[in-house]
Amino acid sequence: MGKKNYGRCTVCGDDAIGMNFGVSTCMPCKAFFRRNAFRFNTAELVCKYTGDCLVTSNYRRGCNACRLAKCFHVGMKKSLILSEEQRQLRNKLVQENRLKRGQIPKEECARWMQSSSLIYMTSNGIKSLSPSDQVVLANIFHAYENTCIAIRNNESPCFPSIVHNSMHEFLNELSTKVPMFIDYFKYVPEFARISMDDKIRLVKTHFGVMININEPLLYPLTSSNLTRTWSNVFGPDITLRLVKRNKIIEQYTIDPILLKIVLIILVLSSDNSRDLDTFDLDVICDDTLFIFHAQNIYVQLLWNYILSRTTSYRDAVKFYNKLIMCILFMSNVDRDIDSHINKCKNEIQQMVPLMQAIWSDSNKNTDESMPI
Repeated sequence: MGKKNYGRCTVCGDDAIGMNFGVSTCMPCKAFFRRNAFRFNTAELVCKYTGDCLVTSNYRRGCNACRLAKCFHVGMKKSLILSEEQRQLRNKLVQENRLKRGQIPKEECARWMQSSSLIYMTSNGIKSLSPSDQVVLANIFHAYENTCIAIRNNESPCFPSIVHNSMHEFLNELSTKVPMFIDYFKYVPEFARISMDDKIRLVKTHFGVMININEPLLYPLTSSNLTRTWSNVFGPDITLRLVKRNKIIEQYTIDPILLKIVLIILVLSSDNSRDLDTFDLDVICDDTLFIFHAQNIYVQLLWNYILSRTTSYRDAVKFYNKLIMCILFMSNVDRDIDSHINKCKNEIQQMVPLMQAIWSDSNKNTDESMPI
């Protein structure tokens, strides 16, 4: 579709970009009028000549007083200038409408969230990885391919399949993905040696972490179905943060193994990452020492892997710190989503048993609905 033609700016004759403050203008004249409309006939804006200076695209900066006078003469109205608060409200409304139509906004990640160029480097520090490290990394890669990727390709090539308007419908569809995530963890030897009760607790307390990383890993392109569903279910504020989350993770998916290690590390944590007050932090898991030991194995593996991908120890530290900050951002989003869902008791009651177990207020040791 070609660019719409708005003709010429009625103030200076340059190419117009649209109707601004009542008339067709170019961008410079639009901005000029917004900045100066309320200064008309003040001592700050007085023509130094005869009061009829030429205003064209080439000479519009010659005399601000005559340029502003011409703006009013051609019909520009200062009553149409929005206050900063009104502009923010309008922009928010525009953003909400775009999200409802499934349009993904332009991403403006903070600088510290942008992916490091380190991850694009070829591996030149292989000495940081022992032979056993390399075997474990290969096992992690193939375990994810044989579970999550294989099941996605065979059963659910797109997610969600439709636009959902209710939270329980969306989470019920999401529940069909949980078994594939758990199948991946069953390939992790340390997870396999954890007691059944502790496995259930880990899945329950780190469900959001599993979704935060797996969803963009499995579906790198954020579909309009997903953004529209997020907007319907969580509202515009959380939706924008989820879009940013996907953009952050997308920058790390170029690496075939990094996020798969991070996923194991985050799930092998005996802390409470949920927003459920009924959990007692001191009794989250029975064997916290073993879980902590298992997590340390993969933290060390992640560090060795980053060292193998970077040219210096300093670069590795910079990359690691940036990765941690991105994980903390995702964790904050997850907690806000958790809090949002917990307030919707009626929606929770309409979820399938697995989802009800995830958001149950009780801290049961076992749950038959968990596919472990």
